[in-house]
Amino acid sequence: MVECSALMHVGEVALPGGKAEEGDADDAATALRESKEEIGLDPALVTIVTSLEHFLSKHLLVVVPVVGILSDIQAFKPALNVAEVDEIFDVPLEMFLKDENRTSDELEWMGQPFALHHFTYEKGNDKYIIWGLTAGILIHAASVVYQRQPDFPDKRAQFNLPKYSKECCSMPSGPVKH
Repeated sequence: MVECSALMHVGEVALPGGKAEEGDADDAATALRESKEEIGLDPALVTIVTSLEHFLSKHLLVVVPVVGILSDIQAFKPALNVAEVDEIFDVPLEMFLKDENRTSDELEWMGQPFALHHFTYEKGNDKYIIWGLTAGILIHAASVVYQRQPDFPDKRAQFNLPKYSKECCSMPSGPVKH
């Protein structure tokens, strides 16, 4: 995960990612390029597994979560783009299936009811709040990886989103604080 310093998400915890650019072959290429730009992740260290169900951001961007496996965690030497990222940290994925350290607000957006989840994660002296779109993506990723539903109701707004769009925003699995 990253803590953001970029203007759009200052101080928020997010996953690395961004808009597709000309030259990106697909969502995976966008995710790998953005991860390299934001946190210095060498694409050669990542094996892409799948793209998950698309999400719609509060800015009405279609977000395509791309899941990859880091083949050699010891070889990953983070190099943060300080214009976009304040810090990088990892979080146990299974945390997003548990009702511990979680709160939620029942809201409505574009006529659709949904739960806005907030997870509190403490590591050493640091405390992180992982919420909103990032929490939603990680809940879904954890459900797919662990092949089970969360221990809490995961009410998501349902929209008919395009299956694929070069104009979308892609995010690989793994949190970053912008």
